[in-house]
Amino acid sequence: MNRGLRRLLLLSAVFCVTFLAVFIARKMQGGHNLLDILKGKAPTEHHTSFTLLEKAPLNLNDVQVMAAINSESAALVKAVVPSVVSIDTAGVRQERFRDIWGRTRVQPRTVQGQGSGVIVTEEGHVLTNHHVIQGTPRIRITMHDGVTHSAKVIGSDPAVDIAVLKIDSKGPFAPLKMGNSDDIEVGNIVFAVGSPFGLGETVTDGKISAKQRTFSDSSVDLLQTSAAINPGNSGGPLVNILGEIVGINSRIYSTDKKNPGFQGISFAIPSNAALKTMKDILARGRPIRGFLGMAFEELDPYTRRELGYQERHGIRIVRLVPDSPATRAGLQKDDIIINYDGKEIRNVSHLVQLIQQSVVNSKVSLQIWRAKAKHNIKATIGEADNFNYHLDSDTILKATGLVLREATASEKTKGIKGVIIERVLTTSNLRGKLITGDNIRSINGRTVQNIADFSTRLAASAAIQDTELEIRRGSQQLRIIILRMKSK
Repeated sequence: MNRGLRRLLLLSAVFCVTFLAVFIARKMQGGHNLLDILKGKAPTEHHTSFTLLEKAPLNLNDVQVMAAINSESAALVKAVVPSVVSIDTAGVRQERFRDIWGRTRVQPRTVQGQGSGVIVTEEGHVLTNHHVIQGTPRIRITMHDGVTHSAKVIGSDPAVDIAVLKIDSKGPFAPLKMGNSDDIEVGNIVFAVGSPFGLGETVTDGKISAKQRTFSDSSVDLLQTSAAINPGNSGGPLVNILGEIVGINSRIYSTDKKNPGFQGISFAIPSNAALKTMKDILARGRPIRGFLGMAFEELDPYTRRELGYQERHGIRIVRLVPDSPATRAGLQKDDIIINYDGKEIRNVSHLVQLIQQSVVNSKVSLQIWRAKAKHNIKATIGEADNFNYHLDSDTILKATGLVLREATASEKTKGIKGVIIERVLTTSNLRGKLITGDNIRSINGRTVQNIADFSTRLAASAAIQDTELEIRRGSQQLRIIILRMKSK
């Protein structure tokens, strides 16, 4: 036998032995034993005995309080959920952009949105956020039972971020009761209900973490809660343990601006502010602002020394509108307003919110500091729209001489908000203060949402007081004062 043949036979033998070893090993892993494999028998079955526990470690008598909470939570959710609706919106938005030659163009862009709402009347009125329905003429509401209805916008208030809808179907509907948000306390248990991410009815619970959270783009202080709120929850109710609405969920705090998500901090519009806005819209078709007719400023060390006032709270009156409610009440320049209807004044925006949310023609109590002593004064709230001082909005806007545009989608991804000055006309009384490209971000400390929002706020402010604009010019942050525009 030659060497090549011997090598082939040796390799064949090694292959067969290896194959046989692997075969036997796999069989034994499957439960066969070696003798059964050699005899060609099926493997011997092995039975493992086991016993499941049939009794819970504790009985209901051991956890009576937790059992009651469990049952009551389920009952609360069952009572609340039928009044919560999912809102789908669709519309067309005109988006501006510049072509390769630098010319401004406008193109329509279809937009869709999704949010939540809550039925608050038997007739089918629904409360939600203004930003949920903004610019979307077609609204579809999906009920708890899956039935869908169209709805129309009765009115909205961007400054409070509340909108009132009406379901286009005959009721009666199942509303939730509006609670008193002034009674809510930090630490109280609350439930947030809505349709996050379009998933349908979702309930989360938490506590009131803080009250009176101030934001520049909101005319009311918000409630802070630990109940999880995510995109799509906006406009849904925040309810107390009685199932009463104490807030309308509106926003979250997130460090990820591109993909925001719940991080333990959420905010809701207090129910009292939402209810007042709804009543104003249903009665007058628009929000109604309280008015006294004063311009204020924060207190600084020099002012405190000058007026002999050292307490922490309060703001100073720097100007009064002639024949305004404030003037008729006897308020004077350099008075320090310490307290408004039992509430200590933290800052200018706090007082403005309190005045605007006051009921027109109601009497309010003001505690002031004058001549190094405290005094109490009663004032009757007026309506802001009744005090235009012979200057209409067209006159004011024409005097500004500004051609504006809204930020493009690309600019918004870079954090640009508000409106952008496209041109300053030669007739503008702001020529020299503002230039092309300036980004107007806020008016009197409140964020500008769009051109209509800017126009409305400027017209309302400039007729009665000096108006402050916050401007971004390149990398600079500037504050420009527009002096009150007087009739000629």
